[in-house]
Amino acid sequence: MIKATCHTADEAYGLDVDALPWFREADLQSIVHLAHRGWSSEWLANALERRPGYERLHDAVDYAATRLREESLEDPGWVSLECVVDQAQAMAWLTQNRPDVAAAINASHPKPEPTSAV
Repeated sequence: MIKATCHTADEAYGLDVDALPWFREADLQSIVHLAHRGWSSEWLANALERRPGYERLHDAVDYAATRLREESLEDPGWVSLECVVDQAQAMAWLTQNRPDVAAAINASHPKPEPTSAV
């Protein structure tokens, strides 16, 4: 399981879902893009909502698209539904199952050099 916590902007819906199916099917660039966005995305919900067992997520997507539509039309940058992936779980799974993707993420997020105390 790779947990993703999803919620609508008004907090009317909040739920945890398993994002593993998306990680199994997504291409390298999509996963790296998700990592660059702080492991947060509205399109992750759209990719998972039609799957069996994701009915509550579908309800949240539908609610965000209909009930929160006016707010999102007024401000196109406003996110009506967001899913935040557990980074540690995602990277552990990627390292084990898709090492090329984990390597690409690590290469694109260089760790800062340690500073020495003077």
